[in-house]
Amino acid sequence: MQKKRSIKIISVVLILVLICISVIYAKNDNSYVLATTSTYNTENLQDNEHMHVELDSSGDKVPVPNGYVGSKAEGEDEIDTGYVIYEGEEEVNNDNVEEAQKTRNQYVWIPVPDASTMYGTDENGKKWGKLYTFTTGTGADIDSVTGAKPLNWSEENGVMKIVNVKSSKEPDIIIGSSNGYDIDARLKNLKIDIRNTHDFLIQLEEEFDIMIKSVEKYGGFYIGRYEAGKDSQKQTIIRKYKKASTYINWYESYKEAKTLINMNSNVVTNLIWGNQWNRTLIWLIESGNKTKEEICVNSKSWGNYKDSTFEFIDENGKTNIKEENKSTEILTGSAEYTVANNIYDLAGNYAEWSMATSIQEGTRLMTSGSCYNTSSNSADHINNYGPTISQSATSFRVVLYIK
Repeated sequence: MQKKRSIKIISVVLILVLICISVIYAKNDNSYVLATTSTYNTENLQDNEHMHVELDSSGDKVPVPNGYVGSKAEGEDEIDTGYVIYEGEEEVNNDNVEEAQKTRNQYVWIPVPDASTMYGTDENGKKWGKLYTFTTGTGADIDSVTGAKPLNWSEENGVMKIVNVKSSKEPDIIIGSSNGYDIDARLKNLKIDIRNTHDFLIQLEEEFDIMIKSVEKYGGFYIGRYEAGKDSQKQTIIRKYKKASTYINWYESYKEAKTLINMNSNVVTNLIWGNQWNRTLIWLIESGNKTKEEICVNSKSWGNYKDSTFEFIDENGKTNIKEENKSTEILTGSAEYTVANNIYDLAGNYAEWSMATSIQEGTRLMTSGSCYNTSSNSADHINNYGPTISQSATSFRVVLYIK
């Protein structure tokens, strides 16, 4: 009897040792880039001065910033398929949702079970965003579920390293002899309230840190449901059936994105960070809404590209057909074809500015491709553009997080 008991104890100990080894391996080996040793516990969410807790249709908790309401409309009230919040305090339900979509700013909750998949800290204590590329291949540094692969970074024993200091990364500024867009002389002429290069870098690092702290505290962030547009008063908005803001450069997009707080002291709004864009694409795969192939090989099945065709609502409110091999810019939210977990036009329509940089190219990174590209420029596609460039095919997307 004593011998059997000893065998059981030894077996339990061996199992625990194997679990510990697995956890350590998951943290230090890039073949488990997105592996998490713990899941953010939403049960810990409680109301505070900046937010209140609402329940989705499955009874799961969602942190909703004060001054906003979680949708009660069918199809908008579930985390796994895109939980939508509306600016303002009037309830949104099946009876008024169509009007609310056209008149109130909207965001979709992006859950982040483990914030360490979004950022790391280098040997000097600086936080860097973890940017990813996507692939259908396999390898030691590729996540087997999502196909996410580290872009220009590695991590060992909890210490992150940027592989090429001149390549894709965030937060950072663009400086250099030929492409020094963020040098003092240029910044002063941009009317974005930044005095010099040094201050700009500090500002970006502080903004990144604020975002990460919010993600860690609340277990996620909100992404603009639509590409940003303008109302009749020239105010930046995120609403349905609007013309997205185009011919807008990076600096203008960065400035405009911050105005979406609309005097609400409970939230921060910003131009989307590259790691937030990547996290959103990863979530689409994790939730089962999209496959790796639809993210990184060909996004024709859900994106407004030159070679896709689908029905959309035109500026006259009529149903129209977007013809194949024809570039057609469509209004925000005007095609159910282009929606993924309640977020519209993550693939195609307009290429969207992000906060990520490439000093080597002297650029800010632009995501997703546009309706002027073919669908081989898939949702994970990255373009490199100088931040002062403004084109008809470029727009931007806002993110929101709770203080």
